[in-house]
Amino acid sequence: MSILAENTERKALQEIARSLRFFSNLDLLQISGGDAVRIRHAEHIIKSIIANNGYEVRSSKRRGTYLIKLSS
Repeated sequence: MSILAENTERKALQEIARSLRFFSNLDLLQISGGDAVRIRHAEHIIKSIIANNGYEVRSSKRRGTYLIKLSS
């Protein structure tokens, strides 16, 4: 269970961001239309949580998944 706070801490955002790499694994699999819509919706929700906290997700083979603080 999570602890509710005013702001989501960076470590929690990093864990959430790591889940995004698994969405790309689904690109070549057969998925029903309804499920595909829900999967993309979930991916967009995760990205918006990260963006609403002032970060952007980046990925590289060398560094893996990481967050960049957006300038205000």
